[in-house]
Amino acid sequence: MKKVWQNFELQSPAKCGFFLILIMVFLSSTVFGDEGYYYGHKVEVEPLKPKLGPDGLPLPERFADNGDGTITDQKENLMWKARDSYQERKKWLNWHDAQIFIKEMNEKKFAGHDDWRLPIKKELKSLYEEEKEIPWKYYWTENVVHIDPIFGDTSCCFWTSEEYKEKYAYGFNFIRGQSYLSLKGGIMQSLTVIRPVRTITAKLDSK
Repeated sequence: MKKVWQNFELQSPAKCGFFLILIMVFLSSTVFGDEGYYYGHKVEVEPLKPKLGPDGLPLPERFADNGDGTITDQKENLMWKARDSYQERKKWLNWHDAQIFIKEMNEKKFAGHDDWRLPIKKELKSLYEEEKEIPWKYYWTENVVHIDPIFGDTSCCFWTSEEYKEKYAYGFNFIRGQSYLSLKGGIMQSLTVIRPVRTITAKLDSK
């Protein structure tokens, strides 16, 4: 029993307290099918009011919506896909699925670029802002995701490109603001999605 619990902790996206949610994932696959029950709830995300400087004028925003399905992080010099993979496809992804998703994005040159990739832990953590809150509902459970509302009704847990040994990869949880290890194959895909990113370079991105 101890060994089973240790394996569960390693595979859980939050590494604590998500046992009920994992049961719901099992039910969604065996009883209902993967029909996007996370979106069975109406989630309203209100944009934050701009912060004002000493002169009373709005301060420059960190994030800019480019209007092409991408968001630029002007602080970290990164370009993110505006919608995560669940928002787009209504399904969870394991780590291997994530590689295929990225490959297809680059083949199609999403938003005019072919250098999309999975983010590293540090890059995802840079998006975590504890003072910002987006409701994350799954069946009758409700949590809060700490990320800028510009990303909409986003998911909680995201794959990174960082691997551990052969079978595991790291994810990042925006409810707790922590990274975690999970099986690449995933236990029912582990409620995990991806938000592709690319590094902005002045030479390639200047217009």
